[in-house]
Amino acid sequence: FDLNNTPEYHLSIQVGLDGFSFCILDIIRKKYLVLQHIPFVVGKPQFLPKKMEMIFDSQEKLNATYQSVSVTYSTNKATLLPKSFPESDLFIKIASLTNDIGKNEDVGVNGLAGFNQQLIFSYPKEMLTLLNSKFTEFSFRHKSVPLLASAVEQRNEKKNTLLINFEKQYIRMIVLKGMQMELYNSFYFKNETDFLYYALNICQTLHIDPESDEILIGGYVADDSTYIRQLKKFVSNVYFMKPPAGFHYSNTFDKVQKHQFVSLLNTYSCV
Repeated sequence: FDLNNTPEYHLSIQVGLDGFSFCILDIIRKKYLVLQHIPFVVGKPQFLPKKMEMIFDSQEKLNATYQSVSVTYSTNKATLLPKSFPESDLFIKIASLTNDIGKNEDVGVNGLAGFNQQLIFSYPKEMLTLLNSKFTEFSFRHKSVPLLASAVEQRNEKKNTLLINFEKQYIRMIVLKGMQMELYNSFYFKNETDFLYYALNICQTLHIDPESDEILIGGYVADDSTYIRQLKKFVSNVYFMKPPAGFHYSNTFDKVQKHQFVSLLNTYSCV
């Protein structure tokens, strides 16, 4: 990494209530140079912008000038709508039906490439104000957008796929059958029993065959965790998601379980 070369780099940022991560890609060499995760715990979304500002103030790399910047926001306050539904002021009302939208929050809308749905999600208004003060131009998406793009790229299209992404307090579960999204939901969990209940119940309800279909795993779970070991007792085809192909990774990535940062590492491909 060279601060003098940042105009040739892409900066990817991912933020949520349980942490801030960023990675830096040398676009010309197609090589990821930097990956950093800064864990923290924030109780409510409205406190996030202040935490982010402190991180920007302490991280020199974040204040450089980049060729392009992408930001993904991790929140379980997200809802699917048909793609045909026109964008309008109704989005906030619709989002409020399924999630508690605060007065200091706004609603974002993301298309999902290849699917007939669009994603609406809420975020703190001050977050966009902060980002606009830091970057002249950037893309802003929900974390599920690069996550889904990775799953579509890596899944076996001949199988039904249950995608499970671990956050610190909840799991995001998405079921794909062909290019149809049969389920998009999140569940709070505290232990292996909770996790197995949700995973196996979804498999049974949506006819995910434990012998022939597949489960893709991403997010904050160790590859040797008891969650995964227990799941493999019931499901034959359990795979960890991989970072996007076609890129090189510096030595700093050798100690990283890359499935934990699949969404972050795939944001450049979604720009």
